Amino acid sequence: MQLITGFPFFMLLVLASLGLVLFLAFRLYRKWILPGLLLKESGRTHGESVTRIEIVVWTLYFAVVIDYALVASLLVTLVLLTLVLLAFFDFWRNYFSGIILRLGDKLQIGDSISLNGYSGKILKFGNRTLKMITPQGEEMLIPYRLIDSEVTIGQKSKPEILNKTFVVEPLIRDHPGTKQQIEQAIYSNPWIVISSPISIALEDQRATLNFYVLNPDFYEKAKHCLLKDLESLLVK
Repeated sequence: MQLITGFPFFMLLVLASLGLVLFLAFRLYRKWILPGLLLKESGRTHGESVTRIEIVVWTLYFAVVIDYALVASLLVTLVLLTLVLLAFFDFWRNYFSGIILRLGDKLQIGDSISLNGYSGKILKFGNRTLKMITPQGEEMLIPYRLIDSEVTIGQKSKPEILNKTFVVEPLIRDHPGTKQQIEQAIYSNPWIVISSPISIALEDQRATLNFYVLNPDFYEKAKHCLLKDLESLLVK
C-alpha cells in the first residue's frame, strides 16, 4: 500500500472523503432545510442545537484523524493540527474570547453598547457571539473578538428591584426597643436590599415595613426571616 510519510494513502483518501461528506451535509442542511425551520416557533432553538451537533461531530472527526495520524506519522499529525488551527482560527478566537468575557463582569445582559454606528442593548450571550437588539427591534450578532477593539460600552444595566410592603402584627403593646429590634432584623436580613430606602411605621400593635428585594422569591424568604427574628415581639 502506498504511504505518504508513513500515512496510508487509502486511509487518507477515506478520511478526506468523510470530511467532505460532513462538510457538504451540514452546508446543504443549513442552506435548504434550516431556513424553513427557523420560521417556526422552535426554529431558533433548533438552529442552536444544529450548531452544537456540528461542533461535536467535527470535534470527534478531527480527534479520530489526529489520533490515527499520530500513530502513523508525527509529521502528518503536525500538519493536520496546523490546518485545523488555521481553518478554525476565527471560531476558537471568538469562542475563548467569549469564555473570558462571561467569566468577568465587563458586560451583562441589558447593557448598552454600540458598534459601527449601531447602538442597542445586549440581549443574549452565545458561544461565539453576543446578540444585540437595537431600539428599532433589529437583532445583530457581534463576534466576541470585536468587544475590546470596536465595541463601545455605554450605560451599564441595573438589576430591577421590587418595592414591597410587609405588615407585622399583632405586636406586644409598649414593648421596649421595638423599632430598634425591627431595624436590626431588617438590616441583618440577607434577602433585603439594604442599600435602597427602607421605612418602618409603627401604629398601635402593627408595624408596616417597606423595603426592596430582587425578586418575589427573595420577598418570601425575607418575610420568613423577619417573622423568625421578630418572634419575640409578637403576641402569642
